[in-house]
Amino acid sequence: MDVQRAITPKPLWKKYWYVFPLFLLLIAIYFFKNSLGNASYFLDRNAVVTAKVMQGNFKVNVRASGLLKPLNIRWASSQVAGRVEQVFVKAGAKVNAGDVLVTLSNPELHRELETARWELEANKAESHAAFVALESQMVDLKNSVLSAEYSYQSAKLKLDAETLLMKQGNATVSALDYQKSQLAVKQQMQFWQAQQQKTEKMKVNMAATKTAQNARIGLVENNYQRVLEQVSSLQVKAFTDGVVQEVSLELGERTQVGDSVALIADQNTLFAELQVQEVRAREIALGQFVTIDTRRSEITGKIIRIDPAVKSGMVLIDVELTGVLPSEARPDLTVDGLIEISNISDALYVKRPVYAPSHTQVNLYKLSNDKGFASKQSVNLGQSSVNKIQILSGLALGDEIIISDSTEWQEHQQIMIN
Repeated sequence: MDVQRAITPKPLWKKYWYVFPLFLLLIAIYFFKNSLGNASYFLDRNAVVTAKVMQGNFKVNVRASGLLKPLNIRWASSQVAGRVEQVFVKAGAKVNAGDVLVTLSNPELHRELETARWELEANKAESHAAFVALESQMVDLKNSVLSAEYSYQSAKLKLDAETLLMKQGNATVSALDYQKSQLAVKQQMQFWQAQQQKTEKMKVNMAATKTAQNARIGLVENNYQRVLEQVSSLQVKAFTDGVVQEVSLELGERTQVGDSVALIADQNTLFAELQVQEVRAREIALGQFVTIDTRRSEITGKIIRIDPAVKSGMVLIDVELTGVLPSEARPDLTVDGLIEISNISDALYVKRPVYAPSHTQVNLYKLSNDKGFASKQSVNLGQSSVNKIQILSGLALGDEIIISDSTEWQEHQQIMIN
């Protein structure tokens, strides 16, 4: 016979055992949610770089790199053809005006000089002989003038005596003789005047001949001086004080007229040639102050030229160095330039974040007061300097933002920093 068993009901805690763990789970989720806030991304604190917003004078600077260039630089060139016989200087040597750089050899020029010298001597001797002959002719003419004068004076004395006798009625002088005496006086006068005129013409002839001879001598002498200068030019000399940048000839090399010999630069007159990015070039203007950094010293300067052309995304600018040149300054020295664009007083600024162009609106992550969270904030940016940028709106003094690269979490509105 079956025995009926009594059914014992289950306790409630066994029947609804899952309620308590579920309740604990909800409480845990609640506290975890409160601790996370609205953050949807976790970030290690050591993986970010932050900066605080500051206020004060904001200097807008543009950094550029470049080289020091000599203001006065010229090539010393060969004035004659020849072969390099001796080289006296190398690149880097300091020279003074008149120092010999290179000596050339050209035997043909020396022969031309000797020929020109003898030609000049011969021309001078011929000119002297011709002039002596003319002077001798002049002496003969002067003697002829004196002789004609004496003959005239003698005939005049005879005519005066006969005139006196004729007035006294003396019959010793016939009318025919008296007329002959008058004719003789006229003839002697004309001959004397003719000799005087001949002498004057001779003087003019001598002057013209001397001018022509001097011109011929001058032509020959100029040719001699030209060849003499060519021989002297076989020694190529420095035309100014400076430092040799380059010597383009080697021993034994053949050179022609006008070939470059050495490049000489004046190290006391340098300027800086800087390269500015095209996007920043619009902010550059003539007269702006520049600080040139040589890695050891700083030199003040100002912009004197802006290249109108853009080459490979860069614009060349020339900076006049107004400060004292340091000892390390030399041509082709690599330098950095800091160009002062403007100075804004009482401005909000911060260290420049990554990918934050000037005059744009960007999203930056602003840290909470406890620095445990960072929320995306829209910020209007103004002018930018080398490593700082102006804040126009969106941030206040003392706010701290993330300035490192945030591209990995840009889609998250809030992040948590552990």
